[in-house]
Amino acid sequence: MQLYLIGAMAGGAAILVAFVSLLQFSTEEYALDVDAFKDQASLMQYSRVILTNIGRSTVTNIVIDFGSYKDTLPKLLPGEKWVVSPREGTNLDYVTVTADNGINIIKQFRTMPKVPGFGPSG
Repeated sequence: MQLYLIGAMAGGAAILVAFVSLLQFSTEEYALDVDAFKDQASLMQYSRVILTNIGRSTVTNIVIDFGSYKDTLPKLLPGEKWVVSPREGTNLDYVTVTADNGINIIKQFRTMPKVPGFGPSG
């Protein structure tokens, strides 16, 4: 009985190691995740763009284009996040993010869901 239990545990561990290895190798060399959101509170509007380097290598020469102006970031290391807030009066329909190595992302701003009792919009 103990032999079966040890075999099952070893097999489970092997499957877990294989899964984690596949996740590491399936990641692109250069990749960014862009999350653009806005939250309309009763008196103010909060908006943010969060950039996350989800690739294996450093992403360089990042340009965040809001249409009426641009922000830049020289580099973003793997796993690193960067948050930028658009200037007041910026059109919050979409944002375009470009960088070296062919990165070109156009992201529409999403609206934060309203949760009663939480935060200024609740």
